[in-house]
Amino acid sequence: MNDLYVVVDGFVHRGTGSDLNIREETVSIALDQRAFGPRRLLVAFAERDGNVISLAHTERLDPPEDALDPCIRHLGLGAVAAVAFCDEPVPYGPPPADLAMRFAFARSVAADWGVHLVDWIACDDQLFRSARLALGLEDLADWWDVPPAP
Repeated sequence: MNDLYVVVDGFVHRGTGSDLNIREETVSIALDQRAFGPRRLLVAFAERDGNVISLAHTERLDPPEDALDPCIRHLGLGAVAAVAFCDEPVPYGPPPADLAMRFAFARSVAADWGVHLVDWIACDDQLFRSARLALGLEDLADWWDVPPAP
């Protein structure tokens, strides 16, 4: 397959009111993201209140943030917020030195499409790490930082 193409699969919620709220189920999704396969990026797209409207998943690219744009293009347009879950190694101890740069880049990619990336959660078989919490940007009470409606 050509390096210019990325296969994105996913699910779109139909009907009214979602049974899945990313604000309430973030840890559960992080623990279950491997259900989509190893070395994958899963992105949950949501309304302002956290109700999930779609889930996109694709192969983890190098760097992993490069897979975010195709996920947004395929199933995230129109979403207000998103949380990315990436099956990638999570080192024990302090966060990697490049975490702030990677997270800022991912947030800017999402912002280009009008989507607020709330967090990037790295997951492996042993650990998971929230980029925002690891960087000390906010405490858990301020985690859902989606701006109010205009």
